[in-house]
Amino acid sequence: MRQRVRKWIFETSSRCAWSCFLIGAIVFSGCATTRLTEPAGNASSSSLTARSPDSQVSIQEILAADAEIEPGPHSGVPIEINANVEKWIDYFSLKDRTRFRTFLERGLAYKPLVREILKEHGVPSELYYLAMIESGYVTHARSRASAVGAWQFIRATGKRYGLTANRDLDERRDIVRSTRAAARFLKDLHDEFGSWYLALAAYNAGEGRIRGAIRRGKSNDFWVLVGKRKLPRETMNYVPKFLAAVIIGRNPEKYGFENLKAETFPKLEKAKVPGRVHLKEISARAGLQYEEMKEINPHLIRQTTPRYVTGYEIWVPEGKAEAVEALKKEYVTFKSPEEKPTLRRYASVKHRAVPRTHRVRRGETLIAIAQRYRIQVSDLKRLNRLRSNRIFRGQKLKVASNRGGPKSLKSLLN
Repeated sequence: MRQRVRKWIFETSSRCAWSCFLIGAIVFSGCATTRLTEPAGNASSSSLTARSPDSQVSIQEILAADAEIEPGPHSGVPIEINANVEKWIDYFSLKDRTRFRTFLERGLAYKPLVREILKEHGVPSELYYLAMIESGYVTHARSRASAVGAWQFIRATGKRYGLTANRDLDERRDIVRSTRAAARFLKDLHDEFGSWYLALAAYNAGEGRIRGAIRRGKSNDFWVLVGKRKLPRETMNYVPKFLAAVIIGRNPEKYGFENLKAETFPKLEKAKVPGRVHLKEISARAGLQYEEMKEINPHLIRQTTPRYVTGYEIWVPEGKAEAVEALKKEYVTFKSPEEKPTLRRYASVKHRAVPRTHRVRRGETLIAIAQRYRIQVSDLKRLNRLRSNRIFRGQKLKVASNRGGPKSLKSLLN
């Protein structure tokens, strides 16, 4: 009798253990996601690693426009496919199809220009799609938080990266100047966080929130922080939205976006003209189309070059700069009742940067200090002979405000 009881207990416990194993295996397989990592530079099918046997279609989708990836030290945003990314692919290609098609078509007009600027700054060309999910490439877009332009800069961040915003002009609307600023900003974020996903998250939520999320979540993996819900809800969706836009944008026909009609945008060059000159005046004398001049200079709020400056560089169609500049003495300046009678406070003064020191406080980072003194991280590192972005509390750093201009800062670096 005793032996039969023991045998029954052994068989029952074995069946329970086997059932638990099967349940665990099913749950684990159900939670698994397909994550594809795309290395820097041009990828090949052999260099893409899939974490699921069903991911071959996704690999082909990602490789569809592989020529877009530019080799370089910062090239290659990793491409990962999971449920969140697939959700946004479905949303853009099905529910929000009409609007996303408009984004794709409008973006094509700026694509060569934007990708060229990104390449010049050594950041991945895939970041072209970031402005697409930010604004749909509407240069005059304004958010509820007062972020402006294709790259949706708030005033303070735009100012840190050299974008002027006042009553006369808002360079956050300038596709060239704002793209250059965005490239520098994103590069600085990547240098701080060491991850393009975290750099994108910081672009959306701010560097401080991401530092706090990393500290609370005890991880610098974006997906781990998402799983632990340490990021704002909008930021948790921000990277998946970006990845979905990249995947669709590389192979739009695959998702039903056929026969895209690109809007036209001319190749540009700079022309320096006097202050207080209306675009109509420039267009009429140089034989240019006024509507085109407005389109390529959306940052000129009054359609007039800024007041209180002796000269300002505007954008003109390629090949027209010489003709526009040759007529600068003939332009009639525009005066408004608001204009001050003197330009004394705007007079050009030669400054030499005065070296001073900053003592690092608890929690401060190199990028935050550089932004505070309005200088580039690379210049701050050169000034202090730093090989990395690591700094410590109490450390003294040489700093210089960039208010005296690039030449003044250069005097310290030389």
